Amino acid sequence: MRRDTLVDFFRDLSNARGPFLVHDDGYRSREYSYGEVAQAAQAFAARLDDAGLRKGDKLVFWAENRPEWVAAFWGCILTGVVVVPIDYRSSIDFVRRVSAIVAARVVLVGNDVESPRPGERPVDGAAVWPMSELDWRDARPAPEVALSRDDIAQIMFTSGATAEPKGVLITHRNILANIVPIEGEILKYRRWGRPFFPLRFLNLLPLSHMFGQAMATFIPPMLPGTVVFMRGYNPAEILAQVKRRRVSVVVSVPKILDVLRDHVARTIPGASTPLVRPEPVAFRWWRYRAVHRAFGAKFWSFVVGAAPLDPALEEFWSRLGFLVIQGYGLTEAAPIVSLNHPFAARKGSVGRAIGGVEVRIAADGEILVRGENVTQGYFGADRETSAAFEDGWLHTGDIGDIDPGGQLFVRGRKKELVVTPEGLNVFPEDVERVLNQQAGVRDAAVVGRKTGSEERVHAVLLLDVSGDPEAVVRSANARLADHQRIRGASVWPGGELPRTEGTRKLKRLEIRDWVDSGRPAVTPRGTGGSLEALIARYRAGGEIRPETTIEELGLSSLERVELMVAIEEQFHATLDESRFAEARSLGDLQELVSQSTAAAAVARHDWQMPAWNRRPVVRGIRRASQALWLLPLTRLFARVRVEGLEHLGKIDGPVVFAANHQSHLDTPVILSALPGSWRRRIAVAMAKEFFQAHFHPEGHRWRQRVTSSAAYALASFFFNAFPLPQREAGARRTLRYIGDLMSEGSSLLIFPEGERTETGAIGSFRPGIGMIASRLDVWVVPVRLDGVDRVLHKSWKMARPGAVRVAFGAPLQLKGEDYAGLAARVEAEVRALGAGR
Repeated sequence: MRRDTLVDFFRDLSNARGPFLVHDDGYRSREYSYGEVAQAAQAFAARLDDAGLRKGDKLVFWAENRPEWVAAFWGCILTGVVVVPIDYRSSIDFVRRVSAIVAARVVLVGNDVESPRPGERPVDGAAVWPMSELDWRDARPAPEVALSRDDIAQIMFTSGATAEPKGVLITHRNILANIVPIEGEILKYRRWGRPFFPLRFLNLLPLSHMFGQAMATFIPPMLPGTVVFMRGYNPAEILAQVKRRRVSVVVSVPKILDVLRDHVARTIPGASTPLVRPEPVAFRWWRYRAVHRAFGAKFWSFVVGAAPLDPALEEFWSRLGFLVIQGYGLTEAAPIVSLNHPFAARKGSVGRAIGGVEVRIAADGEILVRGENVTQGYFGADRETSAAFEDGWLHTGDIGDIDPGGQLFVRGRKKELVVTPEGLNVFPEDVERVLNQQAGVRDAAVVGRKTGSEERVHAVLLLDVSGDPEAVVRSANARLADHQRIRGASVWPGGELPRTEGTRKLKRLEIRDWVDSGRPAVTPRGTGGSLEALIARYRAGGEIRPETTIEELGLSSLERVELMVAIEEQFHATLDESRFAEARSLGDLQELVSQSTAAAAVARHDWQMPAWNRRPVVRGIRRASQALWLLPLTRLFARVRVEGLEHLGKIDGPVVFAANHQSHLDTPVILSALPGSWRRRIAVAMAKEFFQAHFHPEGHRWRQRVTSSAAYALASFFFNAFPLPQREAGARRTLRYIGDLMSEGSSLLIFPEGERTETGAIGSFRPGIGMIASRLDVWVVPVRLDGVDRVLHKSWKMARPGAVRVAFGAPLQLKGEDYAGLAARVEAEVRALGAGR
C-alpha cells in the first residue's frame, strides 16, 4: 500500500479497533483505544494551530512514557510541527540548551521531570504545557496541512555528554523507509497470529529513543497490538505487569534483561540450572515451567535494542525457552538497520539488513550504512554532517562483520577500541563480560589508558563490600587472551558507573577522563550517597547523617509512604513495608536498600486486600441486599434530605466522595442518597485499625477475633469495603488497590477525618485524601452529613429515628504534592456545605 507520508499511516491507525495504549503509573492504570488516541491527536493538532504553531515550528517533548506522548506526537505530525524528543531524566539545563538551539515554541513537560528551582523559569522563550493536561474529550478535527516525504518530522538530540549536543534530522521518508519493510513482513504472517491477538507489548524503552518510539507508535497498529507503559524498572513489578496484563513481548534495553535475570535466578528455584544436553523448546518450557508460570502463559519474547546484548544473557533466556530478538540501529538510521527475524533468529547476530538498507564493512572494520532511512544530516551542523558521510555511506562508528549468510555481527565501538602495543585490537565489551562474572563485582568498565606512547587495558571496578580488586583482576586475566589481559585497575567509589539514562550504555569517555585525572568519582543521580539527598527533600533543614533517626526526620505516615515510593523508584528496589516501618535510622534504610531483593519478603504482619468481594456473584448479591433490606432499613431510621445531586450530572465516574464522619450509619445513609448508577459502583474505605483483632489476632481473646473477623467480612461483602491503614505499614499497597478499583470504574467513599465525631463538629481532614486525589488524578466530591450522629451516636448500641441531611458539593480537581493543603481545601468545602448555607 502507498505511504507518501506518515499521515497515511495515521489514517490506518485511526481505523484500527481495540485497546492501543495502557498506562500504569504505579497507582492507577488507564486504557485508551486506537480511536481515542486518534481523536486526541487531532484535537492536539487543532490546539497547536490555535496557539499559532505552524509547519516547521519546533516543539520539545520532555516527558516520561505515557499515552499523551503518543497522541501529542501524532498531533505534531498532522500539522507539520517538528517534534524534538528529550529523555525525561535529562537535566533542565540540557532541555534549555536544546530548546535554544532549535528555537522551540513550546515545551511539553511530563510529571516525572526535574523541577525548576524556586523563582526559576522552566524554559526561556518557550511556552510550557503540562503533558498530563492533554484533553482526551476534545473532538475537534486537525487542520489540513500539505506535507511531503522530505519534510522534517523529528530532530533527535544526543544526550549531551559532549560539549554540544547534535540534533539528527529525521524526515517522513526516513521513518517510512524503516516501518514499511517491517509492515510487509508482518502482513505475511498476521493471519497466523490472529488466535493470539491482541499481542501486548510492555515497552520499557523511552519514547525519546527512536527504537522505543517505533515499538510503541508504529509497529503495534500493524497487528493490531496493545502497548503497556509502566513507571520504573523494578524487576518484581515488571514480572507482575507481564503476568497480570498477559503481555507477550517485553521491549527493553539489555540492562533490563540483566536485572530480570538476577531476579529470576534469585527468586525462582531451578532457573539457573543448566541443560545437560540441547532440548526442544517444548521440553525446556516444561523443565522451566516455574519461570513460565511467573511470566504467564502468553509471554514468549524479548525485543532488545539500543545497546549490545551480552551473548551469555541471550543464552540464559533462550535456555529458559524464551525468544530473544535483537536488532541493530542508530538514531541516524531512524533507527533500524538490521533486525533478527522472529522465526529465524541467529544467536549473537543482530540480524540481516531490513529491506531498502545497504550495509557494508569498511577496510578498518567499521560498519557503513546507506538507504532512505539514513538522515540527511545534523541540525545546523554542516561540518559534523560532512564528517559522518563518505560517498553517501554513513559511518556508524561501530565495528562489525557480516557472515556469508548476510547476518550482521557488532563487535564494539570504533572509538572505544583499545589498541595494544602489538597492534592487536581489544574490544572492551569482551573483557567486561569476563569481569562481571567474577565474585564481588557489581559492574565493570574497560578503557584504554595511555602509558607513554602505549595504550593498555585498564579496568574500572564497582565492587561489593567483599570484593578484592587484585583477586578479581587475577581471576579475570586467567580467562583472557594475552593481548586482552588487564594491566591496571581502579575501584569506582560511587554507587553506580556512569551510564546514559535511556539506553544504559557506559559513558566510557567520562570514565576514562576520571581514570586519567585521578579525581574523585561523581556519584550519578539516584545512586550511592544520594539516599541522604533523597531523604533531605523530606526534611526542612538539619544535617542528614547515617545515625540520623527516622523519628528525627519528623515524617508523617503519608510522608513515610512517599519516601518509600521515592526510594523504590530511584534505586529500582522493592522494599518490604513492614521492615521499612521498623527502620530506626538512615543506616537501617541504607542497609535495607542494599539488601533488598526484587521480591518483597513476606511481612511479619502480612495481609491481603479483598478481591473476592468484587466478583460478579458477590456484586449481584450485594446489590440485591442493598435494594431489598439494607437501604430500606436505613431509611426507616434516617429520614434523608438530599441536596446537590445536580453536581454529579456534570462529571463521569470514577470519583472520590469525601465526607465528614459522624456514625456507623454514614455509609448506608450516603448510599441511600445516591442514584442507583453511582451506588452500584462504590467502594468504601474503612479504618484497618478498627479490625485490629482480625488482622493481628495475637493478644486478643477468641471472642474478639471472631467478632472482628465477622464484622470485617460483612462490611466487605455488603458494602464493598476495604481496609485503609492509618498508622502502620501498608498505605502504599492500599493506594495501588484504590487505583485498581478506579481502573475498573468504581468510585471511592472515604471519611478523611479517620474517626467518628463526638459532638457533631467536623474534625481536621487527614492528608491522605489529598494524596489519593492528586496521585490518582480523580475528581473529589465533597459530602456534608448532618444529624446522622443523632440517629446513631458512636456511644450508642441502638439507632433512634431522626432526620438527616446529605449535601453533595461541586467536584474538585486537586493537583500538586502539598497533600495537607489539598486536604484542608476539601475540608473547607465540606464545612461550606453547612445547613445554613
